[in-house]
Amino acid sequence: MRKNLSILAVAAIMCLAGLAATASAGTIQYVIHISVDGLRPDAITNLGAANLPSFYRMRTEGAFTDNARTDYDYTITLPSHVTELTSRPVNNAAGHNWTGNGDPSPGQTLATNKGSYVAGAFDVAHDNALRTGLYASKTKFSLFQQSWDATHGAADTTGANNGQNKIDTYLENGDTASLVSTLVANMKASPFNYTFLHLTDPDTTGHSSGWDPAVGSNYSNTIKTMDSRLGSLFDMIDDPVNGLMGKTAIILTADHGGGEAGTSTNHGDETKLNDYRVPFYVWGPGITAGADLYILNSGVRQDPGTGRPPITDAIQPIRNGEAGNLSLQLLGLGPIDGSTFDYSQNLVVPEPATMALLAFGGAAMLIRRRRAA
Repeated sequence: MRKNLSILAVAAIMCLAGLAATASAGTIQYVIHISVDGLRPDAITNLGAANLPSFYRMRTEGAFTDNARTDYDYTITLPSHVTELTSRPVNNAAGHNWTGNGDPSPGQTLATNKGSYVAGAFDVAHDNALRTGLYASKTKFSLFQQSWDATHGAADTTGANNGQNKIDTYLENGDTASLVSTLVANMKASPFNYTFLHLTDPDTTGHSSGWDPAVGSNYSNTIKTMDSRLGSLFDMIDDPVNGLMGKTAIILTADHGGGEAGTSTNHGDETKLNDYRVPFYVWGPGITAGADLYILNSGVRQDPGTGRPPITDAIQPIRNGEAGNLSLQLLGLGPIDGSTFDYSQNLVVPEPATMALLAFGGAAMLIRRRRAA
């Protein structure tokens, strides 16, 4: 009996060692957080895999939901993106409190607006000596550069002093083809550990001709263009010369949907399903392929159906505001100071380290059962 237990113990240790090696080999070193402005998930499902191979690669090789939620109170661009990057709601004492949707005034920051410093994912990544980049396609994103620059960023109290400037590279370009091309070139030269990429095109099309998710509409054709932008990032990751393969994760979501009633040109009514429903996709090494995020997170996240749960509910839906803290979790870092969405970082994807721990727990349980027998 003791001999059998020893064999089981050795087998368990060997299994753990193999899984640890796999996890180590597939450790996520780079996260690209993408927000596709005004992306309706039903446009993705209407177009299907034949028209959107890159979006569907994220769905088949990664974990996803087409039923995530925005902030409860706001479905407009800048407040929603502040939520994504700070993992805070807009309103209440814990919120970031940024409600404007225009370009900030010179010197205006998240801190001057709220009255206290508002940290973001860039703070945590940069203070842990990781490289960061923000690639935006709207001028209003200068808010982040102003809020987290060498003058207004918080002092680094984590390990070595990496300075107050939390964003190593900031680039704004309304031409998203050029924007993505520059990001790819920069990633090849010296990759960012945490990148935020904003793609404006669906929002631009929605405001001009409506958020019609039907195949052949102007809006759906724009989503096909976004698929090609995503494809450029996959090409970069897949090329072994770049050293990103097996080390890079992508989180893709949206700041809001659009269309309110039918295919209108607005998205600012936070009570309308078309406005507050967004996709949330996660792809990378160790991410469960083809998994429904609500099934993976049963008991800690609740699929809201067509509802709009308030942020006071005990069990929350998956929200776009979780992207900041999930990005950090995948990089092996803790949550954003002052954040509330996924502060416990319990949104299960899972990443390689989690898989190894689960396997170890299973092996240990097997040994205990054999001992009891």
